[in-house]
Amino acid sequence: MYILLAWRNIWRNKRRSLITMSSVMFAVMLAIVMKSMISGVWGKMINDVVSFSSGYIQIHKKGYWAEQSIDNSFKAQQDLINVIDQHNDILSWAPRLESFSLASSQDKTKGVLINGIDPERENKTTKLAQKLTQGNYLEHNDQSVMVAEGLAKQLKLNLNDTIVLLGQGYHGNLAAGKYPVKAIVHMGVVELNQSMVWMPLELCQAYFSAEQMLSSISLILADENKMNIIRSELEALPASKGYEIMTWSEMLPELDQMVKGDSTAHYLVIYILYLVISFGVFGTLLMMMNERMHEFGILLAIGMKKRIIIFITLTEVVIMACVGTLVGSFIALPLLLYLAKHPIKFTGELAKVYESFGMEAILPPAIETSIFITQAYTVFFIVILLSIYPAYKIYKLKIIKALNT
Repeated sequence: MYILLAWRNIWRNKRRSLITMSSVMFAVMLAIVMKSMISGVWGKMINDVVSFSSGYIQIHKKGYWAEQSIDNSFKAQQDLINVIDQHNDILSWAPRLESFSLASSQDKTKGVLINGIDPERENKTTKLAQKLTQGNYLEHNDQSVMVAEGLAKQLKLNLNDTIVLLGQGYHGNLAAGKYPVKAIVHMGVVELNQSMVWMPLELCQAYFSAEQMLSSISLILADENKMNIIRSELEALPASKGYEIMTWSEMLPELDQMVKGDSTAHYLVIYILYLVISFGVFGTLLMMMNERMHEFGILLAIGMKKRIIIFITLTEVVIMACVGTLVGSFIALPLLLYLAKHPIKFTGELAKVYESFGMEAILPPAIETSIFITQAYTVFFIVILLSIYPAYKIYKLKIIKALNT
């Protein structure tokens, strides 16, 4: 009966109730959208950076990360490859053979990073084909290379020109060869744009005299939150013996510290938003209380217990908080879906800053169930916590004072 009475009280003054529910609705919507945008930006940044460098998880020979020499390359066991291929949480993986060489064209010479790749797997992992500015993407049996745009300008290379490479191969062998340029690739990071050369993996292995050898295997995960779990699973496999398995946060500690530091600042912004939300909701609750003081006085005068009035009032607040929370969540969802399909794009100098760090200049949201649940629960808890004050006011209410309000 009391719950039914609370429901009827809500709609007895529709304007007041709609204002209260609207304040909760906008609070939930703002909290979800802000948290989704913050999580989306960092998730996109991490994905862009690690896909072109370490991957979320990287498998390499023990000691390779401390001394990144081609002599520390390894031959991947088929058992390990099978496990990676069949793992449901590994979205894609890319085998790589990397080392340094000198590149020459005409009278120009420059140190470069040679990256031997499996063209199909590399494209699934890094979307490298989308960064081509000229030419065609590598194929598995090509005897040609792709060069970064900045390097091509420094060496005055065009499509189908020949680049001469000279370096040290596996276990001191001489690495030398000349290859036609099949494509030119634009890289956002300036250092990479001026030093990268890509070869098909088998061609690169032949160039360095490192047949069937790899420097590393980079893994891209479907869910970054499972990174440490997947690493532990791989380390427990007999096929992983002799390998070192590292996460991106271990290989790129500077990026990890930057993410943690900036996340702290963003949490401060979220807390300020919660504070603003609290004041807004508290104001509507006070308005509701002040408008009903005379009503509460009459109920007390005719003999209704204060605990019953408090229970009915709190039930009204809970119902309005539930409705506002649900509606706010449902409104936030299509908005975030639209932003995910049509993300905000930066232009001008800001876009150049993003590209200089190897990131796509867009602002995408992260659409995760946990964000909706966490933010909705948080705002709901704030509303329930704030409702303690109206309950306290009713508990201390004097009948004569209420009747004269």
